[in-house]
Amino acid sequence: MANILLKYLEDRYEHKMPNKQEKKQVGPVITISRYFGCPANLCAADLAELLTEMEGVQDDPWKVINKEILEEAAKELGLTPEKIEFIFKFQKRSAVDEILEALSSKYYKSERKIRNTIREVIRSIGEEGRVIIVGRGGVSILKDIPNSLHIKLFASMDYRVHGISKRHKISHHEARKLAEDMDKKRSQLRTEFAGRKMELVDYDLIFNCEKFNAEEIVKLIAKSAELKGLV
Repeated sequence: MANILLKYLEDRYEHKMPNKQEKKQVGPVITISRYFGCPANLCAADLAELLTEMEGVQDDPWKVINKEILEEAAKELGLTPEKIEFIFKFQKRSAVDEILEALSSKYYKSERKIRNTIREVIRSIGEEGRVIIVGRGGVSILKDIPNSLHIKLFASMDYRVHGISKRHKISHHEARKLAEDMDKKRSQLRTEFAGRKMELVDYDLIFNCEKFNAEEIVKLIAKSAELKGLV
């Protein structure tokens, strides 16, 4: 599946530059942001399947894009994914690390260059359309596309801690610290890509995962996508 998605990204990314005299139709694209512990990946997978079924176009299904962004950006930079994954691990290079890396490797790319390339890859994929982007700061980069829908999943800390503790087999104390840390880092990533703090008004739909299960959320997003003309 990973190879199929990468081939899909390569084909679309390589043909991203339209004729200047042509008006390119961008999208549709859906982004899903979430607080740590909310079922974004599950929702995205089921949503892609449902949207494809609704359209009845099996030879051009909706795709879920997540880690493929890292691999495509690394390819554009001529680096291995491991060299740039620190961005999505919410880490930062220190000034000293930047200098040492620049001196020690002819393949050195600045953190700014890496971030800009990731932003360009996400933008290109979103504009090509028929994709659901989970996390990766997608809403920050694609919010201005008219043919788009931006989702936010949340739930109370106590609710998420219970699920995280069970899923990762860690104590509630550890689960809470993990959730707080990941929420903070994801927020920082969105802010860095957007150039400002993202607000609730930046999202089209916000779901409380304590009140709606994954199946209900998927059906509601699909109906909204239909009403907005994305499908």
